Amino acid sequence: MSSVRPPPAPFEPSPPASRRRLRSGPDVFSVLSRDGAAAVLLFARAKLEAERRRAPGLVNASLRAFASGVESAARSVTEGVHDDGVFIAPLFRLLRERDEVPSCPTLSSFKARLLQAYNRGLLELATCQRAEDVNPLVVAASAVHSRRITFHLVQRWSRRNMFAALDDVVEALSPKAYAAAKDFAREVHEDEKRREGRPRLLTLPLDAFAARVQTVVNEGSHDALVVELFRELDDRGEATGLGLSAFKARLRGAYRTGLLTLRAWQATDGVESPATQASVVGHEGMTLHLACCAAAPLPIPWGRPAPLLVPTPRWIEASQGRL
Repeated sequence: MSSVRPPPAPFEPSPPASRRRLRSGPDVFSVLSRDGAAAVLLFARAKLEAERRRAPGLVNASLRAFASGVESAARSVTEGVHDDGVFIAPLFRLLRERDEVPSCPTLSSFKARLLQAYNRGLLELATCQRAEDVNPLVVAASAVHSRRITFHLVQRWSRRNMFAALDDVVEALSPKAYAAAKDFAREVHEDEKRREGRPRLLTLPLDAFAARVQTVVNEGSHDALVVELFRELDDRGEATGLGLSAFKARLRGAYRTGLLTLRAWQATDGVESPATQASVVGHEGMTLHLACCAAAPLPIPWGRPAPLLVPTPRWIEASQGRL
């Protein structure tokens, strides 16, 4: 058996004492489903980006935070995108313009940091397989050599475990932002239990979103105010991550494409209330308030009843000479 030990991992300073957290009991993040972890991950990343913009010095500059920031930027860029990745050189230029990589003043130092994160499994790099339609100068400037492999791209959507990515982000948050992410995770978990396996509205394409909304409206057997409809879906845990304004925007899109029918409040609906005003959805000069119940009645799931067969009384059979 060889006694040679592997080289030590690059040293990273531990976070300041003010950032160390004492965790007791089950971790609220570990009880989430994959979909719930994705919702909390978006929330935590938004918190982290806000902290970076407000006070970059307060954010933990660990390798995990670096990898998370690079992946987040790779998903938002439009320049240098190739297949499922982004070329390293234009990505570095964007991050430097945003002043988001102060620890990497040069492209070579940025590449070295990327390799460290890749070797730790914190992000994924890829090789450019098809370079015919790509500027060769961009390919050459993005090259990162690692043993016998030459990487050119940062993968936009990592295949790493969702919970590992979430852990990377929350570890980089300040104590206040971490507490907010933890509270949000509790809300998401409660919503998951109320959803009973149904997907979040935010994750549905527009046609599936419209079908789900129509089903809930039909359950009430009458046209529904938009704000009351949103509250109903929120009570069922299906509106996680979707605010009322975003819900209205999706309703407007479904109405525009003919997937749903919306209408304005009428005098026959009664006296207007604050809920009526909160339900306003504007579209091409119209003011809409209600989602309409489908005109066609829902089919009976067990089909039409069979004709009832009543036996003929004996006295009728006797009178007809059957006895």
